[in-house]
Amino acid sequence: MLGSMGEILDIGCGKAKTPGAVGIDVRSWPGVDIVHDLNCLPWPLAADRFDTVVCSHVLEHLTNVAAVMDEIHRVSKRGARVMIITPHFSSLNSWEDPTHAHHFARRSFSFFDTQSEHCCTQRRMKLIWAELSFGGGLWDLIGRLQYRCFPNLWEKHLSFIWRARNLTVELEVVKEAAPDQG
Repeated sequence: MLGSMGEILDIGCGKAKTPGAVGIDVRSWPGVDIVHDLNCLPWPLAADRFDTVVCSHVLEHLTNVAAVMDEIHRVSKRGARVMIITPHFSSLNSWEDPTHAHHFARRSFSFFDTQSEHCCTQRRMKLIWAELSFGGGLWDLIGRLQYRCFPNLWEKHLSFIWRARNLTVELEVVKEAAPDQG
């Protein structure tokens, strides 16, 4: 998972802010450091500040995902790690909440890498890994095994039979090295 975390930004932290993080949320929950509508860009944060960004169960609620990913890139240091957790599109949790504006698949976050042929942003975030979680019952075990053996086949044809729960991805912020000040 995430290595040395350094300075952490927890986006949409709510009441469960990552320990030691700067928490930004639209609501003034206990522990929120910055109250701000995440759809209003830019955020009131300095560029190149954070080593780690946590975005758990918030991205699916925001209006312009590509612009938010660009904003995450802006506030992150070169090499920063970004951890995103969101319901997988096959999860009922993805569809039940009427405030969810977006639904994500295993490869959705590769669209934020400028080296992808389908890139939708100007700033590069390299996909390190993507993983799905499933429930713990026998039915979920069948889906988990199918996904492990045939991830593309499972997501295209079987995901609404054996549903996943959450999608977790880790990205690395790629920025040009700053020129030497010598």
